[in-house]
Amino acid sequence: MDASVTAAQTRQDYKILGLISTGHFMSHFYILVLPPLFPFLRAEFGVSFTELGMLMTAIYASSAVSQVPVGFMVDRYGARVVLTFGLIMMAVGFGSMGLVSNFWLLVMLGIIAATGNSVFHPADYAILNSSISPHRMGRAFSIHTFAGHLGSALAPITIIFAASQFGWRGACIAAGVFGIMVMLGLATQWGSLHDDALPKKKKQGEKVEEPAPESQKSGLALLFTPAMITFFLFFMALSMTSSGMSAFFVSSIIAVHSTPLETASTALTAYLFCSALGILLGGEIADRTKRHDLVAAASFIVFAIVALLVAMFNLPAFFLFALMVVSGIGNGIIRPARDMMLRAAAPKGSTGKVFGFVSAGIAAGSAVAPIPFGYMIDIGKPEWVFYLMAIFMVVALATVAVPKKLN
Repeated sequence: MDASVTAAQTRQDYKILGLISTGHFMSHFYILVLPPLFPFLRAEFGVSFTELGMLMTAIYASSAVSQVPVGFMVDRYGARVVLTFGLIMMAVGFGSMGLVSNFWLLVMLGIIAATGNSVFHPADYAILNSSISPHRMGRAFSIHTFAGHLGSALAPITIIFAASQFGWRGACIAAGVFGIMVMLGLATQWGSLHDDALPKKKKQGEKVEEPAPESQKSGLALLFTPAMITFFLFFMALSMTSSGMSAFFVSSIIAVHSTPLETASTALTAYLFCSALGILLGGEIADRTKRHDLVAAASFIVFAIVALLVAMFNLPAFFLFALMVVSGIGNGIIRPARDMMLRAAAPKGSTGKVFGFVSAGIAAGSAVAPIPFGYMIDIGKPEWVFYLMAIFMVVALATVAVPKKLN
């Protein structure tokens, strides 16, 4: 290939990846706009923390429920249109929260914003799948995922700073304005973005090739094939493990081994930081191998072993940190491998609905996970938090080889 063509394609890939990753950053950023503002909202509207929890439940549930229908819209109307409208809904929803004087209006705006937020996984992956050079796809998925984690990490400190300067209302409005600016930037680059929506009509005088029989699988029939259900369980198991680690690691290890709070918190921070780094490393690995199932399987085994060791042994701080670093890197490496396996299994023209379906699995795992983990702590069996993490990883391991055989 001509060097100038290669350089031009590289620039195009990075531009597209920058645009889509910025949108994914905003998606994760917006989801964590409200929790840091809870003290302000509680004082403003006279509501309880239970009611504020219900607000977040409504937001997460709306986003989860919307994933699959949005995936169908992406495949029917194209990812660019859906992504742009989603960004508008999300930015306007969160931005308008700074103007309301009633808590239930806040809930309604949260539902609207969450529905807009649901477009990112189906639309982003459809665009990346069709716009990025295949030999960079693993790195593209990893950077896209990393951008989302970065949005989650920066949201609390950014919103608290904005609220300290402009009040909580000003912070919401500023977040909304930023989202509109991102949307306008994305809209100006529509010509650079492509998706794999199947052609719906033949233009006069133009012959449009019919999709292959496998590509014609669509609708709920595709989503409820054994392969897609297995992927759903795969993503759900990973989500439950990640949620359990993030939310219950500190409480559990303190209860099991009387680990000092500072040590437990530092170990979790090391895990989360290395997980983000592992995502970038996983992208490099994903572009250098076709055996993404083996990469994922190895990471699952490492994570499960670490969980068991932490449960069974009161480790010195140094060894605990080392294990959490290894576990975090492994957990990050899984993400690009996971996305590449799903990409390979998704028929052409179905990327939106497929990624929307499994993203609902991620949301379902996050919603379900607190129940068994919290129950184990409540009944005085905190070590079972780690055993459950290992079990969920074994479940994920069992599903790794199945989709390729069933697809």
